[in-house]
Amino acid sequence: MQDKVKILLVDDEERFVDGLQAILNHYDFACTKALSGSAAIDLLQEKEFDVALLDVGLPDISGCDIAEFITNSCKNTIAIMLTGLNTVETAVQAMKQGAYDFLAKPVNHDLLIKSIGKALEHNKLRKDLRTSENRFQVLAEAAWEGIAILDKDNLLEANSQFLRMFGYRQAELAGTRFLEKIFTPSSLKKAIQQLNDDPSAGFELTGIRKDSTRFPVEAKWRNMDYFGKQAKVCVIRDITERLHNEQEKLALLEKLAKANKLKALGLMAGSVAHDLNNILTAVVSYPDILLMQMEETDRYYDEIKRIQEAGKRAAAVVDDLVSIARGRKTEATVENLNDIILAHLNSIEHSERLLEFPGIVVQTHLQSNLYSSHCSSQQVHKILLNLIGNAFEAIDGQGIISITTANSRFANPIGKDQSRQVGNYVKMSVADNGQGIVKADLQHIFDPFYSTKRGQKSGTGLGLSIVWNTVLENDGWVEVADNHPGTVFDIYLPVSGDVPLPAVEPVTTNGAAGGGKTILLVDDQPEQNEAMQEMLSGLGYKTFAVTSSEEAIAFLRSCRVDLVILDMIMGEDLNGCQIYQKMVALNPDQKAIIVSGYSESELVIQAKQLGVTHFLQKPVTLSTVTKAITQSLGTG
Repeated sequence: MQDKVKILLVDDEERFVDGLQAILNHYDFACTKALSGSAAIDLLQEKEFDVALLDVGLPDISGCDIAEFITNSCKNTIAIMLTGLNTVETAVQAMKQGAYDFLAKPVNHDLLIKSIGKALEHNKLRKDLRTSENRFQVLAEAAWEGIAILDKDNLLEANSQFLRMFGYRQAELAGTRFLEKIFTPSSLKKAIQQLNDDPSAGFELTGIRKDSTRFPVEAKWRNMDYFGKQAKVCVIRDITERLHNEQEKLALLEKLAKANKLKALGLMAGSVAHDLNNILTAVVSYPDILLMQMEETDRYYDEIKRIQEAGKRAAAVVDDLVSIARGRKTEATVENLNDIILAHLNSIEHSERLLEFPGIVVQTHLQSNLYSSHCSSQQVHKILLNLIGNAFEAIDGQGIISITTANSRFANPIGKDQSRQVGNYVKMSVADNGQGIVKADLQHIFDPFYSTKRGQKSGTGLGLSIVWNTVLENDGWVEVADNHPGTVFDIYLPVSGDVPLPAVEPVTTNGAAGGGKTILLVDDQPEQNEAMQEMLSGLGYKTFAVTSSEEAIAFLRSCRVDLVILDMIMGEDLNGCQIYQKMVALNPDQKAIIVSGYSESELVIQAKQLGVTHFLQKPVTLSTVTKAITQSLGTG
């Protein structure tokens, strides 16, 4: 059932009001009487009416003033004026103050009903328009984008998001050439050009806020009808976050590409390392056999030594490649960096580099009470080798390389990098006064195979990658800075509370070292067994060699040996761990050393858990294998 139309009758003549009410009740209108202006105001504040019939000449409040009150406070009520003073001036004033119509007393009933009907229809249209405007306003305010309507360059309307985006109030931009305020000159020129070419296409501009800060925006334009005239609507989106996300995505894609590259490199390195290190065994081990039988003054002694050193360097490159690609960890011990630095500077390798660069002086500034650090001396040696080597080549002619150590305290994490733990660190710095590093190269210098060496200088591009990976592996970090001139690399390694172990005396190799101890060699490549037999026989060990797991187990069933040296990777046969498990089943006390051209870290850990005392990386040297055998047999 439809609700009745509610009409408020306002007149100080009660008889007139009662007569009018009777007529309107006949047409099924619901009427309420008010005999004064103040009573009408009270009713309008309490209830909602569809139509108010107002007498102009009320004793307390003018009917025109009530009409104005209705216009301002009663949006769903429409006013019709009634008066015996039928003057143009009164009608005009009533219309200005919000009245819909003006009827003269005595009122013609038919004309009154028609006027009420038209007023109700007008009110409905007015409500629909307000609803549409409110819906548009809600949509405009709910939009993430800033929306502005403009006529030529003048702002007509803007939503709150637009005003917040640029930091203005509506009054500050309304009626002004606001585009000049919100875009940079170059962006404004671009926007005008785009409006002429293809206004519907989105394009990026640089916006300017009221506080002069600049930010990236995306803008779109289109023509629209605005109250009967052509205007343009401009939709602007702040794309700061989007561009930031795109940059982060690109960075992640670069990391993914680098990870995929390293993964492919790791597969290649793992495949090549085993075979290549087996080949290098001949280059490293046979010179040891020859040098055992020579004096240092003998002819070709130095040449054979150099062949061996070349083999070791080749093996080191393979090892570096595997370390970077597969992330292989090296066993760490408690070390004093000062001792490692001094040992490196006294090495033959460093002395040879000094001879190549006679104009360069290497200085040290080592803190006397330096904390110990948990690291690998072999890896720190590689760090020094690479950093000092790069410093040598960065200096043209005369120059200085400074190596410094110091105790350091890291207290405040910087920015978003929370990976650096607060605590005590040992700082090792290698600085030079050479040409320095070009800014464009800084973000790539730690990438594998990235090299800045040109001309006669050569490099694998692995040196600084080794430095980076080694330091991170030991829970430290690397910082690079300008030395004005030159470059300084700061290495931070965490402090260890333990005391470094005393240096192990070198093993003396002589014919009586073996004392007739028996050793079984297990390797699928006969030439590897032959090289090892040659070395160990010269030391007085009695050796036997087999090339498969079946032969090894069969041999151990028939007789026992003091030690087994077996290869980890045996082609399509069982691996070293599996073979050793079978050996332990025969003899729980069987001692073993595993050697390999390349093995996964998990296999090495598994082998040690089974009882293998040492793992040696091929190519092995005489001193390395002798030391391992001596320690395994407990004869040292």
